Amino acid sequence: MKKALFFGIVALAVLAGLFYGTPYFAMNQLRAASITQDADALAAHVDSNRLRANLGRQLRALFAAPEVASDINPDIVDPLLDTMLMPEGIVALLKLNAHYETAAGRRSDISGLRRNTAPAYSLNYISWNSVVVQRAHSKSRVGELTLSRDGLWHWKLTSVALPKNLADA
Repeated sequence: MKKALFFGIVALAVLAGLFYGTPYFAMNQLRAASITQDADALAAHVDSNRLRANLGRQLRALFAAPEVASDINPDIVDPLLDTMLMPEGIVALLKLNAHYETAAGRRSDISGLRRNTAPAYSLNYISWNSVVVQRAHSKSRVGELTLSRDGLWHWKLTSVALPKNLADA
């Protein structure tokens, strides 16, 4: 009886660890697909409808800003979204945070040499069904990724934080 209870607790702990780690696994798969620019693998890890709606809201807010409202036609949003949701556009969105990282943050030491390793990411649960992925040590929220639960074990990309105004771009 004690053996069964012990193995049950161990199995439950392993399942809980696997369940907790599923967004990390999904982010690694998304990152690998973006590096190889595998369109099918990217599509499997992106909720296109939710990502399109989220990016559309952000772009409409950007283009409604007083400094650009008179210069940009709002009809450009849909073609821009189509481009952003192509595999190359998603790869660019996933790399967005690196563009806004400070020069000091991209250096490995005082010698100024660039790192040869892949960037480190931090992943934080914001709810049961949502996690935020951000480049570790980044001060900017630009490029922050939101993964949302898709079923019990799977996660999909549903949001990428764009700059708050075009002056930052």
